[in-house]
Amino acid sequence: MRPILFAVALWVFANSACAQAGVTKLVVPYPAGGITDQAARIVGERMTRELGVPVIVDNRPGAAGRLAVDAVAKAAPDGNTLLFTNSSYSILPIIDPKAQYDPLKTLAPVGTAATYGLQIVASVNVPSNTLPEFIAYAKTHPGKLSYGSSGFGSGSNFAGEYMKSLTGTFIVHVPYKSTSAALIDVAAGVLDLAFDASAKPLVDAGRVKLLALTGSKRDVRFPNTPTAQEAGLNGFVLESWVGILAPAATPLETLLRLNRAVANSIDDPMVRRQLLEIGLQPDSGPAGQFGNTIRRELTLHRKIAADAKLKFE
Repeated sequence: MRPILFAVALWVFANSACAQAGVTKLVVPYPAGGITDQAARIVGERMTRELGVPVIVDNRPGAAGRLAVDAVAKAAPDGNTLLFTNSSYSILPIIDPKAQYDPLKTLAPVGTAATYGLQIVASVNVPSNTLPEFIAYAKTHPGKLSYGSSGFGSGSNFAGEYMKSLTGTFIVHVPYKSTSAALIDVAAGVLDLAFDASAKPLVDAGRVKLLALTGSKRDVRFPNTPTAQEAGLNGFVLESWVGILAPAATPLETLLRLNRAVANSIDDPMVRRQLLEIGLQPDSGPAGQFGNTIRRELTLHRKIAADAKLKFE
């Protein structure tokens, strides 16, 4: 009997030690393979070294991201369950009354990992090779051009409506289930314009024209392509982020520890290179800075929605 009791005691001790060591979960609101998921895996692998425990990605797609937000909001505030998401976190409550969370209160910002802009791409059939030429053509052909998005209230929808409001153009919005579907139709000449972060293969193949970028900086993968601001569209900067948030009641010392882990991970040259390779601009900073980013994003997207009289069902 004693050997059995001893074996049981060892099993309990081992499992208790593992439980204490634990793991840190990065809950991602999207399926595996997307740009946010890729970023989470790149950063999470490096954070494992910083935190001293395995950092794993937990994909929980569904309900436009609400499932993942809810899971993290209800998790213990011990720093072991975190949300790794993108700007959709702060945009969703503007467009979806079912979201039922406050981006400024429901979760606590830990830190950003990277930022990224969208590529503004046009059909090769459009007689414009630059953004100013496209805008000039749109002004003289109101209602004749179209742009595709991944649906009402998506980031690409906001980008299209923001550009229209700044330029006084009338470009027809065509919603799709995904920006990749819209890109395919731009390449086929069915659509005239799209805003997306993954157009590089089509650009490289010469199937679409890259007019400009929506970010604040040029993309290292397109060094000769100007930002929209550089191209003359003053004020047009739309930049998304990927970053980490924690349950709201997480202690400050835990948030600071996690923020240092993120910042140190982003400072790693290999991590920076990997992020740049998938089109992300490495960017980390204090948690308060991340909170201000979310606040500014809310203000801007509410203004875009109001100016464009966007209505969401």
